[in-house]
Amino acid sequence: MNNGIKRLSEIVPGIVKKAKYRSKKNRSLKQRWKELVEEDVFFHTEVEYIKDNTLVVKVDSATWLHYISAFKKEEIIKILQEKYRDKFISDIRFYVGIIEKKI
Repeated sequence: MNNGIKRLSEIVPGIVKKAKYRSKKNRSLKQRWKELVEEDVFFHTEVEYIKDNTLVVKVDSATWLHYISAFKKEEIIKILQEKYRDKFISDIRFYVGIIEKKI
């Protein structure tokens, strides 16, 4: 008799697989960020993580945050959706923070 209750051993492998897949996407995007955006945008930003199809990006100043949000956001989303065919990014959130020195 099945009462709809699943064992933890049946649920965990699927959750782990999904988490690994998301982690792989995050790493891939962080590594490819320089190729995907313009050089000036790259030097003023840093990819943080993806959650619920939203990319979270740190920006080094309020001025750059405004510029990217107002003039580059839609272009970046379009590029990401073209490069990542499954269109897992539907929005980008920017916030001001300290960026590690990029060489």
